[in-house]
Amino acid sequence: MRPGVDFIEEGKNDRQIVTDRAISENNVTPPERKKRFLLLVDGNARDLFATGMILQRLEYDVYVSGSAEDALDIMANALPTLVIADVRLPRMSGADLLKRIKQEPITAPIPVILLSSIADPRTEELCLAYGCASFLKKPVEPESLYYAVQHASEAAPRSYVRLKTFLRAEVGGRPSSVGTRDPEMITALSENGCYVRTLTPRAVNSVHSLEFMVERTPVKARAEVLYAFSMNKGPFKEPGMGMKFSAIPDADRQRIRNFIKDQITKDIHAP
Repeated sequence: MRPGVDFIEEGKNDRQIVTDRAISENNVTPPERKKRFLLLVDGNARDLFATGMILQRLEYDVYVSGSAEDALDIMANALPTLVIADVRLPRMSGADLLKRIKQEPITAPIPVILLSSIADPRTEELCLAYGCASFLKKPVEPESLYYAVQHASEAAPRSYVRLKTFLRAEVGGRPSSVGTRDPEMITALSENGCYVRTLTPRAVNSVHSLEFMVERTPVKARAEVLYAFSMNKGPFKEPGMGMKFSAIPDADRQRIRNFIKDQITKDIHAP
């Protein structure tokens, strides 16, 4: 999906148009955004596995490499959207890999994020001077990694991590004629909003009550409809609507944030 491309929904009474950029700025993006090809380089097998799993759960396609030399071989055949590399690699360092990438015209535009398990302001300063997009401390937090990847690779970056999920939702303003055989489900969730799969999308710009369960605890909010798709419309030909939280208790927002982090990091162990 290219930034600025319009999503068009033909409704019964009007034509609803919401641009990709406008949706992204509200951090409730339709779930069809394409995965990106990222190259992860780390000589530590445990860290390579853990960071790779986090990136996959953040909906990225990830190629992995244990050395800078192997990474350069991969890039000779296919250019990634972004490179994430540890500073300490077996032979050629992450800083030297960064310089090699920035010296070649074909690879120079590729953003590079460097990771380090040691606080070293001098190395960080040098890497940023070489053109590093971000310099992150290991073990990297999912939110920090997501934020860095988004801002390095997206024209309209999201500010909040979005999680694919399947949570039953109760949305106000539903026609009374609709029976219980049409459960409304949250299929994408961030601390700022969600995507609700439903046969009866509400009107764009309307505000509704929204309730769902997170780890056996009810979350209650008011949410505004940013965009809507009717049957056979949208990226997956499924009806639904993107909603941004307009009012939500701080405790519930924190509960969502914790739930997303737990889901992204759970069961990640060394291979």
